[in-house]
Amino acid sequence: MAHADAGLHPGDAQAGYENARHPIVGHPRFTLGAPGSWSRVLLAYWSWILLMTVVVTAGAGVLAEMQTPIYKSQATVAVYAASSAGNAALQSFVMGTERGVASSGAVLSVASQSLLIPVGGLQHGLSITVPADTDLLVISFSDPDPQVAQSVAEGVAQAYVAYRSSKASPVATGTTPATASTTAPVQATVITGAGLPTSPVSPNRLLIVGAALVLGLALGIGLALLRDSMDDGLRGPLDLQLQAGTPVLAQIPRFHRKAQSVTDRLVIVRNPSSSLAEAYRNLRTRVLQVAGWRHVNLLLVTSPGREDKATVAANLAAALALSGRRVVLVCADLRWGRTHALFGLPTRPGLAKVVTGDAVLADALRWTEVPRLQVLPGGPPSDDPSSLLQSTAFRKLLAQLRSEADFVVIDAPPVLASADTAALAELGAMILLVADARASTRAEVREATRELAHVRDQLIGCVLDNVGRAHQLRQPTTRPALSDVEAARTWSQPGSRAAWDQEILNQPVTSEREQEATAIHGEV
Repeated sequence: MAHADAGLHPGDAQAGYENARHPIVGHPRFTLGAPGSWSRVLLAYWSWILLMTVVVTAGAGVLAEMQTPIYKSQATVAVYAASSAGNAALQSFVMGTERGVASSGAVLSVASQSLLIPVGGLQHGLSITVPADTDLLVISFSDPDPQVAQSVAEGVAQAYVAYRSSKASPVATGTTPATASTTAPVQATVITGAGLPTSPVSPNRLLIVGAALVLGLALGIGLALLRDSMDDGLRGPLDLQLQAGTPVLAQIPRFHRKAQSVTDRLVIVRNPSSSLAEAYRNLRTRVLQVAGWRHVNLLLVTSPGREDKATVAANLAAALALSGRRVVLVCADLRWGRTHALFGLPTRPGLAKVVTGDAVLADALRWTEVPRLQVLPGGPPSDDPSSLLQSTAFRKLLAQLRSEADFVVIDAPPVLASADTAALAELGAMILLVADARASTRAEVREATRELAHVRDQLIGCVLDNVGRAHQLRQPTTRPALSDVEAARTWSQPGSRAAWDQEILNQPVTSEREQEATAIHGEV
């Protein structure tokens, strides 16, 4: 089955291969772990979300601790009016009236005298409620001092009862207030005295912290989505596969070790046991599989912009040579080429001089420390590289190299910076597109793919370079890269296009949960 995250549709291997070659426009939403999905955003920006959540929650907790605790005490008074018995409407009317009486100035004046607290102070924290369908008054008072809260609630309740005992309240005896014809007194009794509160009712720290947690999480996710929508950078191998519409053949880890010189980046030679070297061997395996069924020994390594394609081309060429093949690495990037520097070779004479006839090929080709690997430098920067690369002399030179070597790897100019790569691709070469996990953008990859549309069938795949841990997913195949000896044997067993389709398009892939679990999250 084709990779769902990559936007490939089910079908036979051939159909899947062609689907992989279709340009993909826009940024559709895909399933878990796919570029643009919520899960990918959460995984990529989890540190942002966590930081925002912690900051908001901690801030709310500090503010809650700084607030003065408020204590609340309440007393319950039963109210009885004989004339309202059995009449729900009249009872509601009576209780509404009595609620107003209990908070009136007449009652509060009595309470003020006994409590020695001004009437205004009593009104500030006083609350009187009537529970639904009851004849009860709940008299509450809130204050920073629990003893004051208790004494005031009890004092107001007693003042109300005393007031009702000394007064006779005429209440209608009819079925409604409008039909009232007789009167009867209202009686009140304290049935529950005010207790001493032991814990504050506010601030509710648990509620505040919980709300802050939700708010912080929402803000963090919102910021993550905002930044994600504003960032056009590649999100990883699945994203690159989506934008280019072609498989990602290898992920090259970031070069962390501080290089003493440019030649240190030739990791296939300098550090053959490293994860970077293993990634290049994995890339070699994939390239050999394609070359086998295509019967092509010419490979163009290019990039959308000025990504480090030269390092990829050099390490791939060295890996091919270490597997027993005669390999020629040609620097056709006549503006910014640095292939010679990776091997510590002089730049003159180079490709430009050979093409113009100012130098012979034998003098320009240089052996390297890697057995069976020769490098043809580009030479000094050329004023008109396009005319050189599209000349008949260059085509003849390339034909000669292809006839003498098992593999010719060309470090081609960037696709978006020059039309030379598209012209070179017309020579029937396989094309490998290198993207940088930190520097390349989705728009650049899509544009580069469009520039190569006329030779799209020759675009065999992409390489994601400079991959940090946050972008790393399990390699597209569970089979390890071939060793140098094993890779050498594959030269006589080229395979077929169907085998490549099975390898690339029907490859075993990680499930959505595995992708989420194996991704190491954070900004790259």
